[in-house]
Amino acid sequence: MPFGPPSTHDLKIFDVMPVPNETTFNAGVPAQSTTNEMLSIILYSPNLEIIASLDNTKSAVTSDYNVSVSNGFTFTTTQSVSVKTSVGISIEIVTASVETTFALSFSEQWNTTRTQGMSFSCPPGKKAFVYQGTLISRVMALNAQTAQYEWFSAAGKALTQVLVTTEAPIGNAPSSPVTMK
Repeated sequence: MPFGPPSTHDLKIFDVMPVPNETTFNAGVPAQSTTNEMLSIILYSPNLEIIASLDNTKSAVTSDYNVSVSNGFTFTTTQSVSVKTSVGISIEIVTASVETTFALSFSEQWNTTRTQGMSFSCPPGKKAFVYQGTLISRVMALNAQTAQYEWFSAAGKALTQVLVTTEAPIGNAPSSPVTMK
């Protein structure tokens, strides 16, 4: 008989992929299961991923850039997961050049990826770098038959609704990931 995850837990974002155990399981986003496993979406390795880089330093006019930005969980095409309850977290990004805090709310809407168009402008003589907050996501299961915690899926990505724009690239190069703490 299918069953859902426990109703109370502490959501945590891990720096690296954690070991599958009860503590890790309880630190994830509860997910709906139609099988004999309890599921939890584990989040780790928070980063910023560059989505746009505009160099307008040799122009006398404003440059505009349009891009499609997705948010939600991206797993392989054969995977589908449904968030059981609404869960919120707060994340702080701290680097030498960026400090920002944001909140995320995971709810049923996060079971698929949603894409929306975004427009960015860069004034004459300036550069702009646009980053999106990302988290690695992986589903962990508590197997009802073996009572063991195990990884239920390959790693995917949780694309957040967080966009950070800077005048200079973060890190050594525009594509360098930045750890969020």
